[in-house]
Amino acid sequence: MKRIIIVMLTLLASTASSWAQHRSQFSQYIFNQLVINPAYAGSKETLTLNAFHRTQWTGLKGAPNTQTFSIDGLTKNERIGLGFHATRDEIFAQNRKNLEVDAAVKLPVSETGILSFGLAAGISHFAVDGSKLITGNDQMDPAVIAAQKETTWSPSLKAGIFYHTERFYAGVSVTDLLGIDKDINYDPERHYFFNIGYVADISHNIKVKPSIMLKENFDGPTNVDFNAFFLFGERIWLGASYRTAMNIFKNDFEAKGLSSKDALVAMAELFVTKRMRLGYAYDFTLHGNLNDLSTHEISVGYSFLKKEPTKMVTPRYF
Repeated sequence: MKRIIIVMLTLLASTASSWAQHRSQFSQYIFNQLVINPAYAGSKETLTLNAFHRTQWTGLKGAPNTQTFSIDGLTKNERIGLGFHATRDEIFAQNRKNLEVDAAVKLPVSETGILSFGLAAGISHFAVDGSKLITGNDQMDPAVIAAQKETTWSPSLKAGIFYHTERFYAGVSVTDLLGIDKDINYDPERHYFFNIGYVADISHNIKVKPSIMLKENFDGPTNVDFNAFFLFGERIWLGASYRTAMNIFKNDFEAKGLSSKDALVAMAELFVTKRMRLGYAYDFTLHGNLNDLSTHEISVGYSFLKKEPTKMVTPRYF
């Protein structure tokens, strides 16, 4: 019982990862921003499939694991992007599944600049399996923890804006716009995302892409990712991220004494062909009581490239 309590308190108190608010955590979102911004749909200008699998804190019973699949591309009207993505999160006794359809309208605002407005609508299924909270000879008050599985369904809606050229991008998005408070303590909090990045040439065969992402719910510290990647020969991305928490907006919240450091991430992405991408990320956890646990994330992407000549950069830098 003591181990279970420790796991639950650790998961709920982890301010930098925001798992208690039911938001998916990915390290490789840089290569598929549809998971955070519906306005990204169709930005690659080709039909693209992506799949991610993340296992956090391997070896710790009840630790988070997440899977997602997405598909997006342009319609015959090249100003309309459509997409779909499904996500599954499991954290100890909690499980959340999301199905969402994404749509984006793209407006040329300069010779190379595109400004997109997007919406994602769908449904969320949330479950709590009370039986997982009771093991062995545990004696717990049934009024506190129910030993049966409870579930609820809730509609979901999010919106975003995304601007990009061939080398620069910036996006803003917000989740859980409906803010419907359901039973079994399921309270999807609204989260805001802001990210920005740029690709610059170091030499003929080497490029660098620095970027930053902020995640905010105004009910705790701002989660910040600092990222830097190098692209070699248009085929291999190597880079790292530093994930931390900063009280940028001076929010008043509990557990201010917890460490703001979350993780240092090493990532590699390989374009096996112009169509197929493979990725891997390893998170070095910086929490004092979790730094001996490993986090692994793998991803695969496939693009159905156009046969006719195109000005599109291949591979896309973001």
